[in-house]
Amino acid sequence: MADSSDTETIAEVKDDQGHLLKSISMKSGVPHGETKIFDGNGQLASKLIFENGGLSGPAEFFSDGHLLMTTSFKAGKLEGESTLFSNGSRIGLTRFKKGLLEGNFTSFDNLGNVTRIAVYASGQQNGECKSFYPDGTLMEHSTYKNNQLDGEVTKYFPSGNVMEESTYKEGKPCGVIDTYDDDGNLTSSKVMDQEN
Repeated sequence: MADSSDTETIAEVKDDQGHLLKSISMKSGVPHGETKIFDGNGQLASKLIFENGGLSGPAEFFSDGHLLMTTSFKAGKLEGESTLFSNGSRIGLTRFKKGLLEGNFTSFDNLGNVTRIAVYASGQQNGECKSFYPDGTLMEHSTYKNNQLDGEVTKYFPSGNVMEESTYKEGKPCGVIDTYDDDGNLTSSKVMDQEN
């Protein structure tokens, strides 16, 4: 019986000038194992794992040699935790289930402070959403339904005092929008047209 490693090969794809564009690990004629894709400058653009021709396993994506995203695939779809980067700093952390965003999507500033936490279900923003000032103080609290603001929205001053209270339905403001000064005094109250 032949060893299965006998059928493993590395296929290379090059451009007209001989620059490497792809390096593909193959088994029995289909991608199996690590595949590397390079940009026009010869820098690594992505590192992927294939299993019997389908994406399956950890993956990394790059731009100009800088890491943009670490993630994983299962049966060709994004699955599990994914981390986004910018200039070497983590800027986002989320999860995928069967290719769709699922659970918390957390955003960070370049110092690593949490700037926003949003909840996703089946690829759509649904549920509570919070935005934060750099010191961690709550900036805004809102609720989403099917990717649209839906429910009460409260904005806060850096002091923690309420700046504005409003209500949204299907992405549009409705009811009354109340604004306050930092001492808690009502400064304006505007009734929104229900037909907006």
